[in-house]
Amino acid sequence: MPTSLPPCRPRILTLALSAALWAGTALAAAPATTPAHAGSSAQSAQAAQTAHKGSFAMVAHLAVDGVAEIVAATPNGMTLLYTSADLGRLGLIDIANPAQPVLLPPVDVRLGGVGEPTSVAVTPDGRYAVVAVRLDDDVDNPRRGLLRVYDIRNPQAVRHALDVTVGIGPDSLALVGAGRTLRAVVAIEDEETDAKGDATLGGKRPGQIDVVDLQALYGGNTNGVQTIRLTEALKALPDAIYPDDPQPEFVSIQHATQQAVVSLQENNAIAILDLSNPRQAKLVRMLSAGSVVRQGNVDLAKDREIALSGSATLRREPDAVAWVAPGVFATANEGDGKKGKDGSLPGARGFTLFDTQGQVVFETADRTERQAILHGHYPDSRSAAKGVEMESVASASFGGQPHLLVGSERGSFVEVYRLNDLKQPSFVQLLPTGISPEGLTTVTHRADGLQLAVTANEKDDSLNIYRFYPQGAPANPREPQLVAASEKLAWGALSGLTTDGQYLYAVPDNAFAHSRIWRIHPGDVAQGRMLIDQAIWLTEANGQPLKVDPEGIAHVPDGFWIASEGATVDGNELIKVNASGVVQQRVKLPASLQARFASPKIVTGFEGVTASPDGQTLYLAIQRGFDPAKPQAAIVKWHIPSDTWTTALYPLVQHSRDAKQFWSGLSEIQLTADGRLLLIERDKGGGEGKAISAEIKRITSVPAADITEGRVLTKTLVRDLRTQHNYLQEKAEGMVVFNGELWVVNDNDGAGWTRLINVGKP
Repeated sequence: MPTSLPPCRPRILTLALSAALWAGTALAAAPATTPAHAGSSAQSAQAAQTAHKGSFAMVAHLAVDGVAEIVAATPNGMTLLYTSADLGRLGLIDIANPAQPVLLPPVDVRLGGVGEPTSVAVTPDGRYAVVAVRLDDDVDNPRRGLLRVYDIRNPQAVRHALDVTVGIGPDSLALVGAGRTLRAVVAIEDEETDAKGDATLGGKRPGQIDVVDLQALYGGNTNGVQTIRLTEALKALPDAIYPDDPQPEFVSIQHATQQAVVSLQENNAIAILDLSNPRQAKLVRMLSAGSVVRQGNVDLAKDREIALSGSATLRREPDAVAWVAPGVFATANEGDGKKGKDGSLPGARGFTLFDTQGQVVFETADRTERQAILHGHYPDSRSAAKGVEMESVASASFGGQPHLLVGSERGSFVEVYRLNDLKQPSFVQLLPTGISPEGLTTVTHRADGLQLAVTANEKDDSLNIYRFYPQGAPANPREPQLVAASEKLAWGALSGLTTDGQYLYAVPDNAFAHSRIWRIHPGDVAQGRMLIDQAIWLTEANGQPLKVDPEGIAHVPDGFWIASEGATVDGNELIKVNASGVVQQRVKLPASLQARFASPKIVTGFEGVTASPDGQTLYLAIQRGFDPAKPQAAIVKWHIPSDTWTTALYPLVQHSRDAKQFWSGLSEIQLTADGRLLLIERDKGGGEGKAISAEIKRITSVPAADITEGRVLTKTLVRDLRTQHNYLQEKAEGMVVFNGELWVVNDNDGAGWTRLINVGKP
């Protein structure tokens, strides 16, 4: 049995619908000593909802060309700017209408074809964008970087204005002052990367902080660049890990107090700067970020099961930092080091609020990972490393209330908190993002009053734009968020859907070790949520856990059929289980049908299964048919009473740019009441294949009566998910007709955005 359940637990795990959890914000108000899954009373949750209704809703998911890493906005909130290191570009986006962002001409920021932008900031008057550019330095090439300044008053025609040479390997930057007091504070990381691209930590070239005078942009005299050395202060810090190699990471400015906080991630340290004198910045204090002790509430095993049951001391090692109030800042505790000699591990898997004396004001501890589990965003593949890896952080006032947003690189989400009480922030919601949000910014001073949050997602090259609604975001019953009733129902990687008419049922693929079926309660769909309220654990007849690779599921009167994909042809299997999840029958493809494959070692197999209403006939989708070299999938019909197998060929559309890399296949099949077989046909574009490459995400139909031996089928387009629903996820893998409407869900590979959408009548 998986570690998340004791051996004595029954095969079917059912949890009552907690009114507090159902309210959506109950987990926010739980005191620090209360387990996140316990929630609060329905009355207190309802009161919290009444007092603070504001929340966010995603209004755009935009694919871009090139990596989207760090994002900033103009003060008027009409233009976004993002860095694309791989292409050496500064991207610009018109967000006059945030729901319909428009890509503007990008700016090449390379110098003589060399360089990668690492950060961008916009001056308070919106006239200039300041870009930090790393100029291909490495351990053997100490080439200094640049600040490149661009006039962006006309975003359609950006002009270069100024270059300033800074230290080697600039990373984050932030601006302080305005006009003739304008300065840039730049974290000069100087990673000294080796031939493999890995950073060295020998201190051959210690990093520093450069404070760059930019008065010349406004007709003033310049004082050049002031360099703040850090090694002496680090050596005086007992907990510094690499005192000879500071490697400052991220900068945030508190404009009210003219202070800067700078993270030194590898050293688990924080530097505080005084910037009040526009002529002379001063290092005030070096702080240790310290550690978080997690007792019995951290998952440390990469075992394809999720259980917060381990114990460890976790060094925070913050990446991004952000001021949340005068004298208080937040750290995103990503981690970037190795296991310490004392057994401590890098990355505290959450966020912390500190004061400028280094005292902890609030520690998220296990709360962040519990929310990730409930929302299907927990990355078990990173359990033995740094867990959810909180990477980005931003704060702003939304609806007159202070808010904190914290992004998870590995879980692909943003947590939203209200900060009315800094000692006890209130959880508002978890927002799914594109893959691996690196940059995070807020837009709160638009003339039209719209308030926004934006993520830049580096793994799928996309941006997400969220709008804040002061009275609460409108419910979206056509795209509800899936939430588990308890962390005991850890979920993700949904690869197949079915229904019994009352509930939806989903299976994960082998991202989870012990195969299972989740029941999805649709009762709150009108409020924009569906609840996973039950797990049916699949077991052999002898009680042993079933460990297969479910890719499809079909409900039948006496249980379910599971389509399990094999590693090779002979591993494909149909598995019949009863309503309690106990295996009743296991069926392989007959030898005559296996012989039709081009090779017995082919990795193409079952991707979906559907059943006739009486359960006597099954239809199977085989991903790329019998020969992956041919643009054909296959549909197999099995008439169970006569043990008759029939195959037909399905013509696949090929990707227009790269049919080999972004090959196409079938990923789901469903039988409708009017005798059609609905199929999901998709390419490998989207997801980590890059959002901009998502091209073929379609639902088609063929008459079930056309499944005759050897026939090449004629298909009819039912929905184009890419063009009609902006479906940029790679793995659209689950589909079901429920209450007369067609639902589609993607496999999130165990962590990330699970997009469940209702696309209307089939």
